[in-house]
Amino acid sequence: MHTLLMLLAGPMQSWGHRSRFDDRDTGLEPTRSGVIGLICAAMGIPRDGDLSRFDSLRMGVRIDSPGRPAIDFHTAMRVVRADGTLDRDDAKNTVTSHRHYLGDARFIVGLEHEELGLVREIEAALRNPRWPLFLGRKSFPPSLPVHLPGSSVMENTRLEEALETLPWHRLYEREQRPKYLRLVLEPPRDKEVEAATVRNDWPVSFVSAKRRFMLRGLLIRDLPSDRVPEGEVLPCSCPA
Repeated sequence: MHTLLMLLAGPMQSWGHRSRFDDRDTGLEPTRSGVIGLICAAMGIPRDGDLSRFDSLRMGVRIDSPGRPAIDFHTAMRVVRADGTLDRDDAKNTVTSHRHYLGDARFIVGLEHEELGLVREIEAALRNPRWPLFLGRKSFPPSLPVHLPGSSVMENTRLEEALETLPWHRLYEREQRPKYLRLVLEPPRDKEVEAATVRNDWPVSFVSAKRRFMLRGLLIRDLPSDRVPEGEVLPCSCPA
């Protein structure tokens, strides 16, 4: 097995997996649909593109910094009605919504696959993306490159080993290292492991009128941070 590692860091991120109508939620870590969407943007795959080639990827997330949950209150005018017509009476028909997001969060995402070619192809696209990348929403760009310095691919390395051996980096000198780093992992495909929870975020189609997702199982555990090597301060750091 080979594992591709990605750094998802930014002032704002949002990873919704149960958003409905005027309440747009966010999970506490990147969703599979959000990560696959980011990869599709990097590779230039349109919304109606075939997503099945990514089904064999096994995904895991290490939460290096959980960030701060926050909510924005939004209003919108000139809203398109359900019948497709445009509502021009702005004063009477303003639509309100709540948008949830994570502030200053930082994640390491790992993607495990048995074929090195696919992993290398994704890495090359992340280094030279065809379309802009964003962290869950188009208004949330990453503050650092999503690929790692040097190589983002750890050959002949399982997902768990890759996430446990990649150094933890500080964003600034005084950042406190957490006692534990939470891991959210998809169960190994070659073992019978009962999932601890499920999420409805496995993308089947990104077509706007036919968006479909499936359930996926997840394992959640805490990794003692003293088992993870200490890295350097990230290059975007500033005095705290």
